[in-house]
Amino acid sequence: PSSLVLLCMLSAAFVAHYIAPKFYVELYDNTVSRFNILTFSSFAISMVIFLIVASMGFLTFGSNCDGLILNNYSSEDKIMGFSRVAVAMSLVFSYPLVF
Repeated sequence: PSSLVLLCMLSAAFVAHYIAPKFYVELYDNTVSRFNILTFSSFAISMVIFLIVASMGFLTFGSNCDGLILNNYSSEDKIMGFSRVAVAMSLVFSYPLVF
């Protein structure tokens, strides 16, 4: 069903768990309650943004939507080409955060 496609797209939004201990150690006045507030707020903001983008892509392409919504757009579209480069740059520069 098409709702499962949307669920798969949403599941990719929250893969930052591996860096949580580092964020906790680097947090100013790092208490568990402050970290919980920070974590909840960050994930809530991420969820809203990702849900909007994923929903718009899903509503546009339906069950034919690829996991990366940008792949559904024409390769001739300049704005989507820029978006593809931006996603690639985001991945390249976020990779060092793991270490």
